[in-house]
Amino acid sequence: MKWLPKFASALICCGVLASAAVSAAQFSSPADLHGKSIAVATGSAQEAFVRKAYPDSTLLQYQNIPDTVMAVTSGKADASIKDDVSLAELLRQNNSLGVLGESMFSSPLASGFRKGNVELKAQFNRFLAQIRQSGVYEEMVNRWMRHPAGAMPEIPNKGDNGELTIAAAVIGLPFFAVKDNVLSGFEVELIDRFAASLGKKPQYLIMDIGGMIAAVASGKADILAGLYDTEERRKRIDFSDPYYSMGNQFYTLKANIAGGSGPAPQTTNGPPKIASAADLHGRRIAVMMGTAYADYATKTFPDATILQYQSQSDVLLAVAEGKADASINDVDTLREILRENDAFGTVGESLFSFDAGVGFRKDSAELRGRFNEFLKQSRENGVYDALLDRWLKRADHKMPEIPESADGGELVIGTAIVGLPIVSMENNELVGFDIEMMKRFAASLGMRAKFSTMDFGALIPALASGKVDLIACEIFITAERQKRIDFSDPYYNVGNKIFALKKNIAGSEVTAATAAPAKASFLQAVVESFKSNIIEEKRYLLILDGLQTSIVISVFATLFGTALGGVVCFMRMSRNQLLSVPAKVYISILRGMPVLVLLMLIFYVVFASVAINPTLVAIIAFGMNFAAYFAEIFRAGMSGLNKGQQEAGIAMGFTPTQTFMHIMLPQTIVRILPVYKGELISLVKMTSVVGYIAVQDLTKAGDIIRSRTFDAFFPLVMVAVLYFLIAWILMQALEYLERRIDPMTKRGKAGAK
Repeated sequence: MKWLPKFASALICCGVLASAAVSAAQFSSPADLHGKSIAVATGSAQEAFVRKAYPDSTLLQYQNIPDTVMAVTSGKADASIKDDVSLAELLRQNNSLGVLGESMFSSPLASGFRKGNVELKAQFNRFLAQIRQSGVYEEMVNRWMRHPAGAMPEIPNKGDNGELTIAAAVIGLPFFAVKDNVLSGFEVELIDRFAASLGKKPQYLIMDIGGMIAAVASGKADILAGLYDTEERRKRIDFSDPYYSMGNQFYTLKANIAGGSGPAPQTTNGPPKIASAADLHGRRIAVMMGTAYADYATKTFPDATILQYQSQSDVLLAVAEGKADASINDVDTLREILRENDAFGTVGESLFSFDAGVGFRKDSAELRGRFNEFLKQSRENGVYDALLDRWLKRADHKMPEIPESADGGELVIGTAIVGLPIVSMENNELVGFDIEMMKRFAASLGMRAKFSTMDFGALIPALASGKVDLIACEIFITAERQKRIDFSDPYYNVGNKIFALKKNIAGSEVTAATAAPAKASFLQAVVESFKSNIIEEKRYLLILDGLQTSIVISVFATLFGTALGGVVCFMRMSRNQLLSVPAKVYISILRGMPVLVLLMLIFYVVFASVAINPTLVAIIAFGMNFAAYFAEIFRAGMSGLNKGQQEAGIAMGFTPTQTFMHIMLPQTIVRILPVYKGELISLVKMTSVVGYIAVQDLTKAGDIIRSRTFDAFFPLVMVAVLYFLIAWILMQALEYLERRIDPMTKRGKAGAK
């Protein structure tokens, strides 16, 4: 087998040479594609054609049409093939692509039905004949095929007769696409009109082309939106009368077409630059979990990879570091982000807008009414306009003095750090439009505002479970959220835009400083990061507070878990099943449950109606988890001791308790300490998730700093070092204890004397 590495190396070299040859190839006609790489969508008629007509070519199969386009534009494939109608729209949007030769084949386009579903197929054929006669069909062709900028018309449909389920694939305009957050295209209008004629609401199941036939054949869908009617496909499903016929042409980069003209591709190592929202199909989009942007991106770009993060700082870093291609944020926060970071730019106009409101529990109608009255008065007396002017127009980040009174108690407000001008942290103090508004509202009630910061996705669960009195963080009022909580009157209407790195945005001007920033020495970079992340705005106070919280949770959870684990261990070793069985169940459940799930259950379920400090909840949760592991560690240590030692102790006149304390326990501790130290380290590291229940620990402090400095390196490294120091100090304490109780160490010291 010595020849294998050499053979592999030869293959790699050949692949590299072949790739180089492909990139330098010039195509004059489709015949030149023999032996080349051709991108096709799995299950498509184009795949079947290329497989038969180009058996010597490399077939690159993708799950959807946008991926085949990206393969060609990025140079991963030499060419692809597409219907001439959709291809015309593609070439209009991407000037780097060109057509290669004439149409290769044509096939009728039709809707598909499950075999045996004769009635529905007949109804569709009758509907198709009717719209041809009435002129509606001609209007549709004119709207979508001849005028690509067409918009979906209003199609009245009461849906009294149930739903019509449609299997469909996003193949792009003019047939099936998502435009302005609405399914649009010739096939969408055709199916919508057919569903309306049946009195049924259309329910689209978006999937890959390869899954459409299977969905209809298995009964998961009533009808598929449109495929080429081929003999092979007729074996599995039935087709309607054809409603359109198209040719199919190859396309490739203009730079690869002999004698072709046009600019070279915008990038040789990735997809084209982003010019509009349509270019996000097939891309990576970063969003914050639980936000309206996460829902919008998931529904609008089903073919994209949606990367969901817990915090706004993680979203920004994902885009800045190239982990995501783009993201979406409200225009006010984006204005602040762009002011702080010149590398970012926006794409197009606002995608949609939402009213923002303050959230209240369903049983807090009185508090909600008092806020609505406060909001009305603020608009009338000019306070609201002053808020807008300070935070949204002048970008003045200094909080005004607001007299507070605790006579009426505390008003607990849930919020999330989403960035200025809404909610941020400066000089170890919460600032922003929503913060000032909430402080003024609390003052109007004669109460003191107490803010509980948490991840955005935890705000509604915290409110619904009674952990906070209300939530305020520019929360969009949506029908889905109104099922769980009530909202105040809207206090602001928010637009939003796509943002990405300027270098990835078509037509964006990249300054020299942005494109190639001056490189500082490593020492200079560390000093600058230290100033930015620690000194400025007194951010060291955040770190100290977070460090203190992490230490408290780690130490007290360890003590509580050790004590509880000892009790569980003795129950587990008891011969009384009333004690041993519950202990076994406890150990099995706690060891099999993720500690984060346990933490959330205790906070939101067990103590749902109890006003309890989240730090105490964290100590209880981590202590319970630690107890389950310690009980088994302790039991293993006890079981390994010779029972004769206990009998000898009794024979020497010790009581069972004295025998355990003076003979059995010291030996057990020596045996279990190495494993115990490992579990302790795991506990310290696990405490980094307490931010889920609004505990501002070390990790959360690092997140807050990153949301202000956009620095991925220093805050994370600093947090990692501090966690290491916590674990190291605890290890030193345990090793000191180990030396004190180890008989071998004691004998060594006695011998030295």
